[in-house]
Amino acid sequence: MGLRAELAPRSFDSLERAEARRLQLTFAPSTGKKFRLVLHQDASVGIAGVLYDCALLLARRLVEEPQLLSGKVVEIGCGTGCAGLVAAALGAEVLLTDRSERALQVAKQSAKESGLGVSCQRWDWADPVPFECRGASTVIATDVVYSEDVSALLKALEGLAAPGCVVLLVAKIRSPASLAGLRSLLLGASHVFKECAPISLQPAAQATLQQATKDFPLPDADKGVYFYKLVR
Repeated sequence: MGLRAELAPRSFDSLERAEARRLQLTFAPSTGKKFRLVLHQDASVGIAGVLYDCALLLARRLVEEPQLLSGKVVEIGCGTGCAGLVAAALGAEVLLTDRSERALQVAKQSAKESGLGVSCQRWDWADPVPFECRGASTVIATDVVYSEDVSALLKALEGLAAPGCVVLLVAKIRSPASLAGLRSLLLGASHVFKECAPISLQPAAQATLQQATKDFPLPDADKGVYFYKLVR
């Protein structure tokens, strides 16, 4: 009951899924081979320690169209690191960042068990961009808009994205505050990025999400989820 009380006020995604300590995510793209990721979770961390819908949706989109990625990939606010780990599985050089040290430890555990090599760097957006983050060609940001105040996020993106860098942003509208935050972020980004355009989360690779023998339903891309491509 404690976990549900902790997550319920801040999450409209699956609480049953959040209670799983270890998940198995299998992808089956329309071309190429199937592959599997192991994702660990630690709900005691809070929202940074569990898998959210936007990461799953972007992961499936990337598997189906890996060309969305290029060069060094930096995931900000990575949480479990699902989208970044998929990028690594697709052959990208990946740096996972989050302000939660424990979330990064969990992501490292998932990477190790999935046979992937990724780097990790703690980063609070109130702090300067770490040296390790520089040189990103692609930035991944999923489920990072929760409130109206997105000033720190916008500053982080502006500092991180050099000319030519592409930001793949996926946001789910869970409240009036998150909708206002997304609008504010896009307005601010329009003054920094030369392109700020919505794109589709389809086509997406087939996938299954399991805990042992239990299957979890995959999120619906049509329910309040928005995907934007920002080009610096």
